[in-house]
Amino acid sequence: MKSGFHAKRLVKHLAEKGRSLSPLTILTHDHPDPDALASAWALAYLAQHVGKIRSRIVYGGMIGRAENRMMAESLGVPARALRKGELAGVPHLALVDSQPPFKNNRCPPRRIPELIIDHHPRHADTQADLALIDESVGATTTILVEALVAAGLRVPGRLATGIVYGIGSETQNLGREATTRDMNAYQFFWPKAHLKTLWRISYPQRSEAFFETLARGIREAFIVGRTVGVHLGEVNTPDRVAQMADFLLTLEKMSWSIVTARYQGRLHVSLRSNDPGAGAGRLLKRLLGGGNRGGGHAMIAGGSLELGAVPDESAWREAEDKVVADFCVGQHLDPLARRWPFRV
Repeated sequence: MKSGFHAKRLVKHLAEKGRSLSPLTILTHDHPDPDALASAWALAYLAQHVGKIRSRIVYGGMIGRAENRMMAESLGVPARALRKGELAGVPHLALVDSQPPFKNNRCPPRRIPELIIDHHPRHADTQADLALIDESVGATTTILVEALVAAGLRVPGRLATGIVYGIGSETQNLGREATTRDMNAYQFFWPKAHLKTLWRISYPQRSEAFFETLARGIREAFIVGRTVGVHLGEVNTPDRVAQMADFLLTLEKMSWSIVTARYQGRLHVSLRSNDPGAGAGRLLKRLLGGGNRGGGHAMIAGGSLELGAVPDESAWREAEDKVVADFCVGQHLDPLARRWPFRV
């Protein structure tokens, strides 16, 4: 397996900096998904074995989705939730699967991380001592896999399993926005992964709250043209938004899905398309008013709007309806032509 340019730079950087980077705090985006967890874990392992750098992995929010919790628990991913004010005095900071200007991480204002590793489009205001941002791969974990290979490191089975699940989850088992490099990284570690553990992660026990949200998502789903969407209302974890957007897009004849949900004063929005040229990230960014409110890739995008500490019902509904109406107008659809086929 060949190593990419960014991988070699990362290995060289860690080797040269060595213990001067200890202790290194590795921060993921809030409510981390498998790609964020796997890439952070791989970076910590790489830093330890290449530069003798001690690391800790932290994240804002919580790990809400059942599959993601099962991944963290069954593999023993060494990541934990941030404590209040914890990042204020850390000497060395790395950010993975995100960038400081994005609104989905707890990087302190005006803090320039020592290291950023990400596969999302580079923000104009992103700064770091070393920023390895590679939009040509489908998962941030792929960049770290190439660095592990470049360093010639043997990876334990638990980490290999996390890597396989991280890439597979981000690319829907190599079917969504996966490149040859993602496929090579996935296949390289597949023989080292624990298959029974992968099965347990993929099919976890789920809470009643999950099924309540699923039922509401189906019952309240609307269709306009070849777009399916739903306003989920209040949810107990923002992970539900992307999860429902992925699920609804499996409805036959649909080309787009758009899902909103309310969580802690913010309206979270996920946009999905099955067209590789859809430009979902750019579209959602416009729908949310630009700035750092949203973004993503060609087929998947996510973001949020802050409505304040205690928005009233009319404010929530106005924001929900505007996002969907603006999307429909942009797709040359009539927002008033929505129908609710699954209501009983």
